[in-house]
Amino acid sequence: MSAGRHRPFGRILGERSEEIPLPAGHEQLEREELARLFGHMVRARIYAIPLVIILVVALIAVDPTPWRRAVLAVAGTGIPVFFLFERGRFARSGFTAGAIPVNLAIAAVGMSTLVFATGGLSSPLLPVMVPIAVLSGLFVESPWHAVVPAVKLAALLAMWVVERYDLLPAYQPPVFGGGTPARSTVAGLLTAVAILAVTGVGRITRATLARRIVRTLHAQQESLRVHAERAEELTALSAEIAHELKNPLASVKGLAALLARDSGDPGRPAPAVTPVPGGAQGAYGKAAERLAVLRREVDRMQTVLDGFLNFSRPLVPLALGECDVSALCREVAVLHEGMGRERGVEVSAAAGRVQARCDPRKVKQVLLNLVQNALDASPRGTAVTLEAESAPGGGARLRVLDRGRGVDPELAEAVWQPGVTTKSTGSGLGLTIARALARQHGGDLVLRPREGGGTIAEMWLPGGTPAPTPSLEGRAA
Repeated sequence: MSAGRHRPFGRILGERSEEIPLPAGHEQLEREELARLFGHMVRARIYAIPLVIILVVALIAVDPTPWRRAVLAVAGTGIPVFFLFERGRFARSGFTAGAIPVNLAIAAVGMSTLVFATGGLSSPLLPVMVPIAVLSGLFVESPWHAVVPAVKLAALLAMWVVERYDLLPAYQPPVFGGGTPARSTVAGLLTAVAILAVTGVGRITRATLARRIVRTLHAQQESLRVHAERAEELTALSAEIAHELKNPLASVKGLAALLARDSGDPGRPAPAVTPVPGGAQGAYGKAAERLAVLRREVDRMQTVLDGFLNFSRPLVPLALGECDVSALCREVAVLHEGMGRERGVEVSAAAGRVQARCDPRKVKQVLLNLVQNALDASPRGTAVTLEAESAPGGGARLRVLDRGRGVDPELAEAVWQPGVTTKSTGSGLGLTIARALARQHGGDLVLRPREGGGTIAEMWLPGGTPAPTPSLEGRAA
C-alpha cells in the first residue's frame, strides 16, 4: 500500500484526513461548537431526572427481588446526582476537554446498569444502549471514542453470562415477561453489532465532515490568496496609471500658468491691456477667471494623485536618528503661517526642546497632514497649535490642536480607512498614510475631542528603536 493512501480502518478511527493540514483556528472553532452542544446536553438531561426516578420507583414497587431493588436504588440515585453535579460544574467552570468522554462513559455505565437490572438481554430498555455509541463516535477524540463501545460490549457479555448460567435469582422481572435463552442471545448479538456499526458510522461521519470543512477552509484561503494577489496587481497598475498621469498633468498645469500670466490672472500682476471696443475686455477677464478655476482643479488633481501614490507604494524603511521634534513642530508652523493668515487662523508651536528617535522626514509628513486638516476645519478667528512633550518611559507625544467642529462620532474609526473624508476636495488618504507612518515607528496616531470644542490629533513616538514596517501591513486598519 502506498504511503499516500489511507486505510479504511484508519478513516474510521481517525478524525481528519492526513492529506490536508488543519488551518489555524480550526481547533478553536471545533471546541466552541462542542462546548455549545455539551451545554445543550447538560441542560436537557435535567428534564430526564423525573423520568428516571419514576421508572426506578415503579420497578422497586412491583418487584420484590432484593438485589434488583438495591441495584435500582443505586442507579436511581446516582444518575440524577451525576446529572445535577455536571450541571453545576458546567455553570462554574464551563466546557473542558475531557467532559464529553467522561460524561458518555458514565452514561454508558448507568444505562448498562438499568438494562441489567430490568432483565438484561430481555429488557425493554436494551435498544437505548445504541444511541450513546453514536454520540461517542461523533464527538469523542480517538482513541477515547472506543471506551463507550467497550463498556457496552462488556456489559452485554456480562448479561449473557448471568442469564446463560443462571447466576442471579429471578434475573428477568416478571413484569416484563422474559424470553428464551436463544432469543436473548440473538438480541444481545444484534445489539452488539448495532453498537459497533453506529460507532463506525459516527467515525466515518466525523472524518467526512472534518475533511469537507478543512477542504472548504483551504478553498476559502486559496480564494483569499488569489484575491489578494489580484488586488496587489490592480494596486500596482493603478499606481502606474497615476504615475503616468502626473507628467501630462504637470504639462497642463504649466500651460495654464503661462496662459494665466498672459491673460491677467488676479493672482499675478496684470499686464497693460488696451481697451477693446464691444466688450472684449469683459470676455478677456472671463477667460482669466476660467483659467484660475482650471489651475485650482489641476492642483487638486495633482494632490489626489500624490496621495494615491503615497498610499499605493510600500512604506520605505525608516531613516532613524535623534531629532528635536519640537523644532519640527515650529518648522511646520512657520510653513503654514501664510495659509493661516489668509484664512484668519493663527498657527503657532509651543517652545521647548523634546528629543525623540525617529525619521524626521516622515514625522514632518504626518505633522503637515494634521496641520492642513486642522486649518481646513478651523473657523476664522481661532488658532491651530502644535505641541511636543516627552512621553513617560521615553519617546515623545506630538499634538495638533484646533477649534474646529470636531470629528463626527459616527466616523470616529472610519476616518482611518482609505477613501473616507469629510472634505469636498479631500482624497481620504491623508489620515490613513499618517497613521501608517506613526505605526511604522512603533507608535500610533489618534484623534480625540478637545475640551471646549475642537479636535486633538496626537502622535505618539515610543522610546528605543522601532521595527521598520516596509509593507502595506503597516497601514491603518
